Formats: sequence, C-alpha cells, structure tokens
Amino acid sequence: SNKTIELKDVNIKKGNQTAIDFVLQEYGEQELGQYHARLDNMLKNGKISPVKYKKLKMKGSEIPQDFIQRDIRDTQYIAKKAKAMLETIVRSVVSTTGSITDRLRQDWQLIDVMKELNWQKYDKLGLTEVFENEEGHQIRRIKDWTKRNDHRHHAMDALTVAFTKRSHIQYLNNLNARSDKSSSIYGIEAKELDRNEKGKLLFKPPIPVKEFRAEAKSNLESILVSIKAKNKVMTNNVNKIRKHGGHESVVQLTPRGQLHNETIYGSRLEYVTKTEKVNAGFDMEKIQSVANKKYREALMKRLEQFENDPKLAFTGKNSITKNPVWIDDMRTISVPEKVKLATLENMYTIRKEISKDLKIEKVVDKKIRKILQERLDKYQGDANKAFSNLNFDPIWLNEEKGISIKRVTISGVSNAVALRARKDHLGNKIMDEQGLSLPVDFVSTSNNHHVAIFKDGNGNLQEHVVSFFEVVERVRQDLPVIDKHFNEDEGWQFLFSMKQNEYFVFPNEQTGFNPIDKDLLDENNYPAISQNLFRVQKISTKNYMFNHHLETKAVDGEMLKNKKQLVDITFKSIRTPANLEGIVKIRINHIGKIISVGEY
Repeated sequence: SNKTIELKDVNIKKGNQTAIDFVLQEYGEQELGQYHARLDNMLKNGKISPVKYKKLKMKGSEIPQDFIQRDIRDTQYIAKKAKAMLETIVRSVVSTTGSITDRLRQDWQLIDVMKELNWQKYDKLGLTEVFENEEGHQIRRIKDWTKRNDHRHHAMDALTVAFTKRSHIQYLNNLNARSDKSSSIYGIEAKELDRNEKGKLLFKPPIPVKEFRAEAKSNLESILVSIKAKNKVMTNNVNKIRKHGGHESVVQLTPRGQLHNETIYGSRLEYVTKTEKVNAGFDMEKIQSVANKKYREALMKRLEQFENDPKLAFTGKNSITKNPVWIDDMRTISVPEKVKLATLENMYTIRKEISKDLKIEKVVDKKIRKILQERLDKYQGDANKAFSNLNFDPIWLNEEKGISIKRVTISGVSNAVALRARKDHLGNKIMDEQGLSLPVDFVSTSNNHHVAIFKDGNGNLQEHVVSFFEVVERVRQDLPVIDKHFNEDEGWQFLFSMKQNEYFVFPNEQTGFNPIDKDLLDENNYPAISQNLFRVQKISTKNYMFNHHLETKAVDGEMLKNKKQLVDITFKSIRTPANLEGIVKIRINHIGKIISVGEY
C-alpha cells in the first residue's frame, strides 16, 4: 500500500519524497488541490483502499520513526527461524520475551550497571545531571545517552538470559495462578522468590546481589567488541554469461565490493590558476606555467644563468627580495615576490537536472551560471521557488528562439579514472597524436580499501591511500593487496595498514597508558586496553575516523560539530599521519580475544 508508479524522469526528480510533498514542490498549490480531488474521487469509486489513500496524502514529516508492522513481522520471523536452527544442535530451546529479561535484570539490580560503567568518563566532561523524579528521589542521568549507545548492553542481556530458568518463565507467564497453593506456580514462588524489606517479591539472584553486580561489572569492563573486517578482495564465483544461443556458466574472479561510484563523468581541460611565491621549487617545468609572459621569460633567463638549478637561482643571496629579477634593461620593473601560475587540468563533469539542491557555483558555463544566479536573486535566494515548476515558469537561455535551461553541466569530483577507451562507430579505438588511446567515461574510486602508513627517511610518518578499484587490479595481476615496497627507493619503510573495522590501541597521555609497554595478549590487561581501543570507521587522504569499540553510533557531521568534547573519549578524528605515532594494531577474534599484535 506504500508503493507508487511513475515515469522514470519523474521518479528521479521525486527521489525519497512522498507523493504529496513532490506534487507541492514541483507543481504548486493549485495542482496540489487537484491531486487531493483525484484521490478523493478514487477512494469514493473504490479504486484505492483507505490505507492507500492515507499514505498518498502523508507528508514526509508524518512518517512514523518507530517500528512499522513489517519490522515487527520480520523480527518475529527471525526469532522463529533462529529457534529452529538452534534446535538442530541443542536438545531443548526455550524462547522468552524482553519483559521477562527486564524483570529479572531489575530484580537482580543490573538495571544501572551500564550507566555506572560509563558514568566517570561523561561526568569528567560535565555531561551528567541529577534530577528529581515524581517520587522525590534524586536520579543520576548521562545527557543524550542510553544503554544502547554501548555494545555491551547485549552482553548484559546475555548474562541475564544465561541465569534465566524455565521456572522463572513459567512463573511470570502464569502469575494469575499463584494464589492457588496447590499449583506448581505457588511452589516456584516459594523456591525462587523472596520478599524485600518493603514486602515486594523479587527473584533470587544466582549469587548474592552485591557479588553478582561486582562480577558483572568486572566482566563487562574486560569485554573487547569484535566486528569482522572484510579481508577478501576477490573470490571465485559462478557467473552466467550470455552467448550465442543461450547462457554459459563460468567460474570468474568477482570483486567483493563496489569498485566505484555509479556516476559516470565526462572530461574537459580547464585552466586552473594559483598564486605562488618564487622559491627553490621553480624549476623549468614550473616556470613554464607562469601566466605573465614577461615574468616567465625573466625567470627562465635567471634559471639558465645558474645552470637550471632553482635552489641557486632563487634562494639565499639570489632570492627575489635580495637579488631582484629585472624585466627591463633599465632595471625599473622586477618580477614580484609572488606570481600567478596557470596550468591545464582535467575537470570531470556531469549533466544534472536543475533543482533546489543545485549548487550554482559548480555550473561550468559562466553565462548559464549568471542566468541561474539572476533567477535565484529574483526569488530572494529561495531555491525552492526559483528552481521548481520549470515547465510553467521556464529559465530562458534564449526566449525568442524558445530555448530554456533544464539541465546544466556541473563540475564533479577532482580525481577519477577512465572505465574504457574511446571508440569509433566500428568499435575501433581512437588514438591521439602520440598513438595513445583516448580515455572516456570517468568514475570516482572514492571507495577506499586501505591506507598504508610508512616512515620516510627523515623519520616522519607518510600515507598511501589505496582505492578498492586499485586493489582489485593488483589482485588480478597476482600482486600483494598491500604494496609494502611503495617509495622504498626514497627511503620509505612500511609500518602498518589501516582499513575499515580494523582495531588499534592508542596511547593515553592522561592515564600514562602506552600499548607498546603492555602485553596486549594478556587478558588481565583487557580493562586498560578497552578504554583505549578504537575501530577504524572510515579513511580518506589525511582524514582517519576512529570510533571507540564500545560505541554503537557511527561518528557523523553533527557529532563532529556539536560534541567536540567527546574527542578521544568516544571517537578520534585524525587529520595527519604524524598523530598515528605510537598506536598498535591488533586483531580480535569472534569471541573478543586478541589473537595477534601488529600487522597481519
């Protein structure tokens, strides 16, 4: 009842909007009224059900955020299927409900254990508060936090389930029978429950409550959460290929992930300018890119005087400020300290529909960019009004000839690789003047596989970010996934690699913890390791995001902006390889045990 059918171009424009939101944005209030009338008529004539009618009139802001019925049915099915699978290896499997586990956790005073484990680190940051409940009791609370923020809440549930008896379930499912002294329920109550000082019946804990809570906290503090890292790059799969007369099954190496983003970009050359100070880097190649012809010729002449050695020509006593580079014979005009460079660079572009989300500054054509800006100014900067309903209110490129602007070419990614070579209508490759094939159809390989960290000849840490696209090509050529010999001729020495979901133990200046000095395989050190253990969330050039292994929430832009005080507590955002000094890579197996230290 929540499905709609529309033309492809309409569906692209609609995106994730509901039908009513799309009609309002694209066609305006008048068409929205007609849309309501059509829905009323279809409901009246029995063409759509009341449920369908309600969903077609639902705004995006009205979509419920809690469990929908389908989610509940899926959960029920999963539980039923899990029980059936367990029954093949276990003699007896009893399923229970969350309410029973919750009651036992409450009776055994395990409710606040997760909060107590997290309290100290949040309290130091001033992220805790105390409030008075309706009964007048002082309640401690961590701001914007629930136990579900900590992966260990699953362990707490498992601990409770581990000590749940059949008699506990039987008793709670048949409370109405406990008044019958001859029933088994009355017997369970006498054996398994005690009354507290207030006369309330509580389930007896497996061991005294204080010991039980202490043991629970001790074991929870030693937990190392394990999430599997994807180590396979390519696997042999049986794929069907189309051949004359049918299909054929062949075994092929298949990538285990997305090679590149879906968007296909075009390419064009464009001049890119920047201002740079004349220094030792101004060799012959760089001087050729100086925009001003007179400056270029004067700098080239100076370089030739010093046998093409830029260090001698432009530094020390021959720097621009101490020994000017004169342009004229009269020595009245000299090359300035900073000059403009102009280089031809590839720009990767894509055609986009004009919409409220269009970034005008990315439009390549200057004339069209100006027209779009004027249109936006006409509507006081309201992009929603300026760039919607273009069929009725066109943006004219040439009104006399009836040419309107509906799609524009915008600049895309800064780096891309070609998928194929350009071919003619006969399928033959088109070559350039040097006899090289012309690349075409560019894609972004922003799906990074790993970053390799090296130490250069000066002892500084350096990075080498490698895309999944490149890694697949290395595997195809029977090369190692990680190139440990990268820049070896320049004195680089491989240290370790980082990819998503790999674990690293960080040093902690505040506590004095240093993973290099600890035996990380010793389980007695797990509590200290746990506090400083982080998982790689995402990687890009000089940008490494780590999430604390206990955290369930991924680090997003909002957290980086509004919760900076949680840096080094729940996440780490590292922007330079130098800040990776002293970290130790570890491998954790599926039951949370450290099985190796260092690169593996």
